[in-house]
Amino acid sequence: MDFILEGSRSIVLVSRKARASVAVPPAHDYVIIESADIQADVQRLIDDEGSGHISAVIFITIEEYRSLNKLLNVLSFRDISYQFVIFGPEGDVSGLGFENLREISEYRHAPLSESEFLFVVRKTFAVINDLYLNRSLQEEYFTKLIDTKKDQDDLIDMGRALSIEKDPDKLLRLILFLSKRITGADAGSIFLVEQDGEGKKRLRFKYSHTFSRDIALEEFVNPMDKKSISGYVAVTGEVLNIPDAYNLPPGSPYSFNSSFDRKNNYISRSMLVVPMKNHADEIIGVIQLINSKEDPAGLKEGEYEAFTIRLLTPEDFDRHVVVFNKKYDSLLEAVAGQAAIAIENNRMIIQIQRQFEEFVKASVSAIESRDPATSGHSFRVAEICTALATAVNEVDTGYLKDFHFSDIQIKELELAALLHDFGKVYIDLSVFMKAKKLYPKDFDNLCLRLNYLYRFLELQYSSEEAELLKNMDKGENASALFTQLVRERNEKLRRIIEIRDKLSQMNEPAVTDENPEEILSRIAAEVDEIECVNVDGDRLCIISPIDVLNLSIRRGSLNPMERKEIESHVTHTHHFVSKIPWPPEYRNIPEIALRHHEKLDGSGYPDGLKGRESTLIQSRIMAIADIYDALAASDRPYKKAVPLDRVLVIMKDEAERGVLDLDLVELFIEKKIYAKIDKNSFKNVREESAS
Repeated sequence: MDFILEGSRSIVLVSRKARASVAVPPAHDYVIIESADIQADVQRLIDDEGSGHISAVIFITIEEYRSLNKLLNVLSFRDISYQFVIFGPEGDVSGLGFENLREISEYRHAPLSESEFLFVVRKTFAVINDLYLNRSLQEEYFTKLIDTKKDQDDLIDMGRALSIEKDPDKLLRLILFLSKRITGADAGSIFLVEQDGEGKKRLRFKYSHTFSRDIALEEFVNPMDKKSISGYVAVTGEVLNIPDAYNLPPGSPYSFNSSFDRKNNYISRSMLVVPMKNHADEIIGVIQLINSKEDPAGLKEGEYEAFTIRLLTPEDFDRHVVVFNKKYDSLLEAVAGQAAIAIENNRMIIQIQRQFEEFVKASVSAIESRDPATSGHSFRVAEICTALATAVNEVDTGYLKDFHFSDIQIKELELAALLHDFGKVYIDLSVFMKAKKLYPKDFDNLCLRLNYLYRFLELQYSSEEAELLKNMDKGENASALFTQLVRERNEKLRRIIEIRDKLSQMNEPAVTDENPEEILSRIAAEVDEIECVNVDGDRLCIISPIDVLNLSIRRGSLNPMERKEIESHVTHTHHFVSKIPWPPEYRNIPEIALRHHEKLDGSGYPDGLKGRESTLIQSRIMAIADIYDALAASDRPYKKAVPLDRVLVIMKDEAERGVLDLDLVELFIEKKIYAKIDKNSFKNVREESAS
């Protein structure tokens, strides 16, 4: 019976009701089962362990068919292939639909003779055989189609994943992981081409992973030649699909190093080694995969051989390790091409980022060199910002728990902090260097005018004294008038010295409870009473309006116009930084830098925004960093360094008054962010600027 499927049990089932219509010859080659309960007997045959596939020709009546068909429809054709020979009245056949015709070989109204029985059985088994082969072929094609779609989906997923990943180490891990998932490999390694100090190329072993072993491997370097398998692929650019690493083709220029296997109790058999070529067709590395795995029993949907099958014993290697399918040669070449482009792009991005960051740092250093006293400020602010943002990521209570900064966002904040004072390049340097309320030349001029006034009065009184001396002998009153004149002269000269000392004191940018406007008004009125003229005879203004304006400053050393000019640095920064073509992930840099002087109570600038929601949390972080460094930094021309404990008290007080973000200030103090900043790290910058 050459039409019977190999490995299949061929059975003829005849129901007791249909037996009356069948004449079975005494001599035949079939297993014939006469069944009183056809449905129970079919189920028993299916449930019989080790029975394998069953090919069945089933003789039944039309009534039995309707109930048995429901059972067989839920069974896999891998378990049983069957065809019905049905007996029934002629009218009953009209009730059968198209779907029934595929499983009914014959519909008989009359009984079968012995010869007809043998013919029908033989013909029906032939139909079963064809149907089984066709369905098997369809399933095979369908499986291949699903496998191909899975490979395509994996390639798409890989391309998407490789384009997103920016970390170079994670990128290599991802490349190897996805390569093994696609090919079912148990182990694999990635080698990258590099140049030594003499420009000679070599292969660096960068990363390896084995699903079946937890093996710690360190980087090492191999010569880039044809002696090793990876070296051969790196030199020639050929793909190697090796069935058995221990049985290489005779005359192969490369050899297999089995030291890894011996050390880790592993067996490297099948290997697939592919070069990674960049857009210029240059080989930048090699992907080496080891031991493609298959499960004879098959896998469930969504499972991957690489993850599911573990190679723990020698028997596991014999049972599961197969040669890499030839389709993976070209497929992995595509993977390697994507990987090479991703690696090259990643290198280029990192290089550009580093160059840009170095440019930013160099620019900031150049700007800060204009003012040696503040050199390093922007760098320290950047350090504080990144440390405080990292601390925010650890908070699990309060409103800060809703914020989490990615590595890119922290880098964005760092760059914004480095550039936050860039606009100061547009500000007059003398304003930054203004240590006292009056510029040195203005204070010197004021002192010169006061000295002139002093000398002018001396000369004026000397003239009057000389006139009195000439008239001393003309009356007794002359002596009294002279004494009074000397007393008056001494009093006014002493008062000029007191005024000069008072103005010198008021020139210091100290916070005072006195009302400087009232004091200056009295002094100005007092000085104006003295008729002081210059050599041309014109009245001389001793205390100018600009002197009054500056000496009236209640806090710090800047008058309103100068403070406005200083405050304009944030808008200058914003205008400059906004012109830089930032990538999307850095789009907030201009806004962060612009708002670092805004205060929660609306007292900040440039726009006096009020409340937490009015600014980004990054700007509120930078406000804290900026204020801390301004207070704690070393002595500056206009202020002394504030002790740390006092700085923290001031910041906490500002936060409790609603000026700074209280949660961020408390986190800053709790985590001792200030202790993580090396205040001497930019000492050299300061010294170089000063020299």
